[in-house]
Amino acid sequence: MSDTEKKATTSTSPSIVVYWLADSRADRILLLLEELELPYVIEKFERGPDKLAPADLKKIHPLGKSPVIKDGDKVVAESGFIIDYLISKYGKEKHLKPTNEEDLFQYNYFLHYIEGSLMPILVMKYIFLNLQKQAPWLVKPVVNGICNKIDQLYLGPNIRTHLDFLEGELKQRKWLAGEQFSGADIQASFALEMLLKRSNTNEENVPNLSRYVAAMRERPAYKRAMEKVNKTCIAE
Repeated sequence: MSDTEKKATTSTSPSIVVYWLADSRADRILLLLEELELPYVIEKFERGPDKLAPADLKKIHPLGKSPVIKDGDKVVAESGFIIDYLISKYGKEKHLKPTNEEDLFQYNYFLHYIEGSLMPILVMKYIFLNLQKQAPWLVKPVVNGICNKIDQLYLGPNIRTHLDFLEGELKQRKWLAGEQFSGADIQASFALEMLLKRSNTNEENVPNLSRYVAAMRERPAYKRAMEKVNKTCIAE
């Protein structure tokens, strides 16, 4: 057991350790824990020059990915599962999961949509941008040409589709699952900030999405979570 884990287990409160990786989706779990007002400790990991997670994360979970948490003797991975697990176990009084049928339908949809449909496009965008940055100078023109063509034919149109979809959804509701902030919004926090950043769109072109992200950043729990990792926003 690491010193971090020992520190977490000395309290009678939930003994939660967050294995946090820089430039990852782990920030959303800090946001959730702050919303739940649960005590936790953070064990930080940095990416290597190759932008990959360090091998030490595989000591926590075989996939070596982040976010991952340890709650007592349970290791919990995958953002959606972590969110559902923590809300179900510790957050019943925090109203982070809707109880009415329509809002619950939206909640479950967006909890899966974020990782199932939106994040793969954003990850591909990140990979191609990183590839262009790291390409040796001798082949950089070729790499840039290929990456730009993929962006023009595939990534750009798909990102535009997601922007239009989310803009339409948030025109109907304050938050993704209704008028109440929920775990679906926590799941979306990283992805929607990155979507705005990677799309290079003007805020006036997506007023509802821009309003949504601004409201997210104003939540006290969001600000506390960012302070824990010396950031101003998730998409920094």
